[in-house]
Amino acid sequence: MKKIAAISLTVFSVSMAHAGLGLSNLASNVTQSVVGTSSATSVNVGDFLTQARATNYLFQQSRAALAAAISTGADSKEIQTKLATLSETSNLQEKDAQIKELAKLSETVLSAAKKDENQTLEQLKTLSAQKKQYLLGAAKNYAIAALMAKDLAQGSKQVSMTIASNPQSLVSTGMNLTSAQGLVSDVGGIAKNSSMALVEVPQLFKKAGIDFQVPTSAKTKPVDLTTL
Repeated sequence: MKKIAAISLTVFSVSMAHAGLGLSNLASNVTQSVVGTSSATSVNVGDFLTQARATNYLFQQSRAALAAAISTGADSKEIQTKLATLSETSNLQEKDAQIKELAKLSETVLSAAKKDENQTLEQLKTLSAQKKQYLLGAAKNYAIAALMAKDLAQGSKQVSMTIASNPQSLVSTGMNLTSAQGLVSDVGGIAKNSSMALVEVPQLFKKAGIDFQVPTSAKTKPVDLTTL
């Protein structure tokens, strides 16, 4: 049987609260195992989707924070404003909508930064100490979220099959089949494209002379970006 990595949602939810995501009320007393592909493993759909949603939030929030730190234009201020709004929002549906807006904006900034790497490197080299600390915190959270997604991806196929064959399993989650399938797909996409967070960003930092230790465990505690 494939080894199953255990993650405590109690610790995880507190970490998300520290990260400014306001998710501590989602699973404060639940301990959930990230499932592997073994047929002997039982999937708790509600707990899996809770982790998947929080992972997606952390990934998109940290990715946006990374974009804000790299950008020197109006995009940076817009992203920071949207991040502040996100941290103050408790409604999950509203958070989902805000996350989608952030994802589009940060994609524009990061694509431009990747296209003109030389200019990006010059910007990174001239960052203030405070902004560099924020950049490193965002990059750390970005990598942690990618590692979380890779853990969750082990059970995504089984979850997809379960919710497709038994939509009633979603009743307690407050999600419909379409949104749940979309979330599972999003987390799978994060896992599949984790190289940017785990390889490309660290390589860019190295070129800019920025020392960055890439997290190696999904259990690493995220940085509270609101204090930086």
